[in-house]
Amino acid sequence: MFAAVVIVVLLVVLLAPSCGVLYFRRLTFGRAIEAAWRVWIAQVITSIALVVLADRLRFTNPAGYTLATCLLVGLAGALFLRSRTNRPHPTS
Repeated sequence: MFAAVVIVVLLVVLLAPSCGVLYFRRLTFGRAIEAAWRVWIAQVITSIALVVLADRLRFTNPAGYTLATCLLVGLAGALFLRSRTNRPHPTS
Protein backbone atom coordinates (compact mmCIF):
# COMPACT_ATOMS: atom_id res chain seq x y z
CA MET A 1 0.00 0.00 0.00
CA PHE A 2 2.87 2.37 0.79
CA ALA A 3 4.35 1.85 -2.68
CA ALA A 4 1.02 2.73 -4.32
CA VAL A 5 0.80 5.95 -2.30
CA VAL A 6 4.37 6.89 -3.23
CA ILE A 7 3.69 6.24 -6.93
CA VAL A 8 0.55 8.38 -6.84
CA VAL A 9 2.41 11.21 -5.08
CA LEU A 10 5.23 11.07 -7.65
CA LEU A 11 2.73 11.13 -10.52
CA VAL A 12 1.03 14.17 -8.99
CA VAL A 13 4.41 15.91 -8.64
CA LEU A 14 5.21 14.99 -12.24
CA LEU A 15 1.92 15.97 -13.87
CA ALA A 16 0.66 18.84 -11.67
CA PRO A 17 2.76 21.61 -13.29
CA SER A 18 1.44 20.83 -16.77
CA CYS A 19 -2.12 20.53 -15.45
CA GLY A 20 -1.67 23.93 -13.84
CA VAL A 21 -0.52 25.47 -17.11
CA LEU A 22 -3.52 24.03 -18.94
CA TYR A 23 -5.89 25.18 -16.19
CA PHE A 24 -4.57 28.73 -16.19
CA ARG A 25 -4.75 28.84 -20.00
CA ARG A 26 -8.49 28.21 -19.57
CA LEU A 27 -8.53 25.34 -22.05
CA THR A 28 -11.56 23.11 -22.21
CA PHE A 29 -11.11 19.56 -20.97
CA GLY A 30 -11.04 18.11 -24.49
CA ARG A 31 -8.48 20.61 -25.77
CA ALA A 32 -6.36 20.16 -22.64
CA ILE A 33 -6.23 16.38 -23.05
CA GLU A 34 -5.52 16.77 -26.77
CA ALA A 35 -2.64 19.13 -26.03
CA ALA A 36 -1.15 17.20 -23.13
CA TRP A 37 -1.43 13.44 -23.55
CA ARG A 38 1.75 13.05 -25.60
CA VAL A 39 3.66 15.29 -23.20
CA TRP A 40 2.44 13.29 -20.19
CA ILE A 41 3.57 10.00 -21.74
CA ALA A 42 6.96 11.53 -22.59
CA GLN A 43 7.29 12.86 -19.03
CA VAL A 44 6.64 9.46 -17.48
CA ILE A 45 9.07 7.69 -19.83
CA THR A 46 11.76 10.34 -19.31
CA SER A 47 11.39 10.23 -15.53
CA ILE A 48 11.64 6.45 -15.45
CA ALA A 49 14.72 6.52 -17.70
CA LEU A 50 16.47 9.17 -15.58
CA VAL A 51 15.70 7.40 -12.30
CA VAL A 52 17.01 4.10 -13.70
CA LEU A 53 20.13 5.88 -14.98
CA ALA A 54 20.73 7.48 -11.57
CA ASP A 55 20.29 4.08 -9.94
CA ARG A 56 22.77 2.49 -12.34
CA LEU A 57 25.26 5.27 -11.56
CA ARG A 58 24.82 4.34 -7.89
CA PHE A 59 23.70 7.72 -6.59
CA THR A 60 23.34 7.59 -2.83
CA ASN A 61 19.92 9.17 -2.18
CA PRO A 62 17.19 7.35 -4.13
CA ALA A 63 14.30 9.29 -2.63
CA GLY A 64 16.00 12.60 -3.35
CA TYR A 65 16.93 11.96 -6.97
CA THR A 66 13.55 10.39 -7.71
CA LEU A 67 11.65 13.39 -6.35
CA ALA A 68 14.03 15.86 -8.02
CA THR A 69 13.73 14.06 -11.36
CA CYS A 70 9.93 14.07 -11.22
CA LEU A 71 9.81 17.74 -10.24
CA LEU A 72 12.26 18.93 -12.91
CA VAL A 73 10.75 16.83 -15.69
CA GLY A 74 7.30 18.08 -14.64
CA LEU A 75 8.46 21.70 -14.82
CA ALA A 76 10.08 21.10 -18.22
CA GLY A 77 6.86 19.59 -19.53
CA ALA A 78 4.88 22.55 -18.21
CA LEU A 79 7.21 24.99 -19.97
CA PHE A 80 6.86 23.00 -23.18
CA LEU A 81 3.06 23.02 -22.94
CA ARG A 82 3.07 26.73 -22.13
CA SER A 83 5.08 27.53 -25.24
CA ARG A 84 2.97 25.17 -27.31
CA THR A 85 -0.37 26.64 -26.21
CA ASN A 86 0.83 30.21 -26.97
CA ARG A 87 0.91 29.48 -30.69
CA PRO A 88 -2.26 30.14 -32.67
CA HIS A 89 -4.28 27.12 -33.74
CA PRO A 90 -3.51 26.14 -37.39
CA THR A 91 -7.18 26.32 -38.41
CA SER A 92 -7.78 29.83 -37.06
